[in-house]
Amino acid sequence: MLAHLEREGRKQGIGCILAGISSRNMGSIRFHNKNGFVECGRFRNVGRKRGEFFDVVWM
Repeated sequence: MLAHLEREGRKQGIGCILAGISSRNMGSIRFHNKNGFVECGRFRNVGRKRGEFFDVVWM
């Protein structure tokens, strides 16, 4: 799916894809790292689930 989104985005002139990921979702962070994404920003303690705060990681 990611390859499809990248390919179709390039056709439309999109050169940058961003992902906003919960800092608790290490599987998604690993997936994006493996596919060339790097952390470019982090919003600290902006998410909350079951009473616990977490960061949102921008890749």
